[in-house]
Amino acid sequence: MGNYHYIIAGLPELLLNADNKGFSYDAVRDSIYYSSSEKDRRFIEWFEFGNSEENLTPHFYRAAMQCKNRFIRTYFALDLEIRNRKVDFVANKLGKDSGNYRMQVGKSIDLNLSQEQLTKLNEIFANKNILEKEQMLDSFKWEYITSLNEYGTFDMDVILAFLAKGKLIDRWNKLDREAGQEMFRKLVDEVRGTFHGIENKIIE
Repeated sequence: MGNYHYIIAGLPELLLNADNKGFSYDAVRDSIYYSSSEKDRRFIEWFEFGNSEENLTPHFYRAAMQCKNRFIRTYFALDLEIRNRKVDFVANKLGKDSGNYRMQVGKSIDLNLSQEQLTKLNEIFANKNILEKEQMLDSFKWEYITSLNEYGTFDMDVILAFLAKGKLIDRWNKLDREAGQEMFRKLVDEVRGTFHGIENKIIE
C-alpha cells in the first residue's frame, strides 16, 4: 500500500489553504512527487510527458498502452479515442473516409464507452462555440477520470487522477477564470470525500 494514504490525506490541506486564484499545479505536483517512491515518480513523469502536445505521437500511445500503471493506460487510451472520434466526426461532415486520418497505434484497450457517452462526444464536437466545446470536452474527461477510481481504493491511480484534474483546472485558470474556479471547487469537494473515506478506513 505504500504511503498512498498519507499522500492523499495531505491533499485537502494543500487545497483548502489556498483559494483558486493561487492554485498552482506545479506546487501540488512537486509535493506529491517528492512524497512518492521512485517507481511512482516514473508514473508521474509518464503522465506529464503525455500532457505535452508535441509528445503525443503514435509511438507514445503504443508505449502508453503497455505501461504497467492502469491509469496511464486508460487515460491515454481515452485521449486517443477522443482524438480519433473527432477525426471521424469531421470526416463524416466532409463526406470523407476517416481511415486515412485516424492515428493508428495498433491494439488499444477497450474503454467500454456507452452509447450515451459516444452520443455526448458527437454533441460536443458539433458545438460551434469553441470555448464551450473545450469546456464540455474537459467535463467529459473529468467524469471519465472520476469513474476510474472506486471509492475506498487508495493507490497511485487516485493520485494520478488528482493530477489529471489539476491539469484541467490549471488550463481553465488560463482560459476562463470562472470555469477554473468551478472546477477547483469540485475538486476540493471530491478530495474531502476521499479524505473522509481514508478516516473511515483507518477507523475500521
